[in-house]
Amino acid sequence: MTPAQAASSSLLCRGFVGCLTEGLGSAGYRLVFRDSHWNMAPGHSCTNYVAYRLSKGRVVARPTGAVDAATWGPAARREGIPVTSTPRPGDIAWWKANYHGASAAGHVAYVESVRKDGRIVVSEDNFDDSFAWRIMPRGSSSWPSGFIRFPESDGRPSGKLISVESPSAGVIDFWGASSDPDAAPGKRDYLVSIGGPRDQAGVETFTFSSGYFRFHWIKTLRTKTPSTMYLYALNAPGTAGEDRLLGVRTFRVKTPTAVSARLVDSSISRARRPQVRVRVGPGEARGVVDVLRGSKRIGRVTISSPSRRTVTLPRQPKGRARLTVVYRGSKYHARSSTSVVLRVR
Repeated sequence: MTPAQAASSSLLCRGFVGCLTEGLGSAGYRLVFRDSHWNMAPGHSCTNYVAYRLSKGRVVARPTGAVDAATWGPAARREGIPVTSTPRPGDIAWWKANYHGASAAGHVAYVESVRKDGRIVVSEDNFDDSFAWRIMPRGSSSWPSGFIRFPESDGRPSGKLISVESPSAGVIDFWGASSDPDAAPGKRDYLVSIGGPRDQAGVETFTFSSGYFRFHWIKTLRTKTPSTMYLYALNAPGTAGEDRLLGVRTFRVKTPTAVSARLVDSSISRARRPQVRVRVGPGEARGVVDVLRGSKRIGRVTISSPSRRTVTLPRQPKGRARLTVVYRGSKYHARSSTSVVLRVR
């Protein structure tokens, strides 16, 4: 990200060494800027630097959705974190996309001090490898969009369960986002409880680990009926805080299906149009069935009620052909397929 530069902002120093010479340091960031903080991209960047300042010496949780700098303000507001127009030392100056000289990715900086005349002093890092301190007057063309006032955390993980769905029979596919504000960088541990909260009799549970703030997991379940998913972020051992319930979602695991098909006549003359009788089970399955010759679709029918239909196909060239009959599945029913052999004389 590039800084919100304008004639109204004055550069106090540039570079780790240059700023240190002026007595304006980086709070130790110059020694660890190649490390990732809050799972931000490591190296020189405004978000990685600000994440470092929020997670070293302070215990602050990363809001879900805080990715590029432009997203930080909206992400904070969604979690009830104040985004104010009046700065205080320790606030995060935030520029939305393309605002007052910021890039399309926005910009963030750390508010070091607020002077009596209303000017603010910020420290920042940037993709162009230029750590810097700047001073800017209130109301100037370099003034931030707002100031994020992050609260201190008790050390518990933060985050949310974003989505859960069933892409195939017996399988769930889910996304979440989480971080542990006072834990060392590395993998985080999670627990999933299906059918009720953890420690409740009869529930199905499993654990997994992820090194990413936004994580994705796929799991085959024993549970085959509509159910509820509870996702817990486990607090890192030896750190403050406790486990955190990230979210609860109801879902329905897709039911396995079987599509059956047979030709009305498996051997026909070139002048006749082949017909395929199709059935999909279980009986409540609905949706589209395609008939393919190779990769080309030559027929389609929608299963509504009842679950068996006859598909009349275009005339086919002479010879022997294997036709694939595919039930495309639905929200609650898995995909399935079968094949028939057609002979055209």
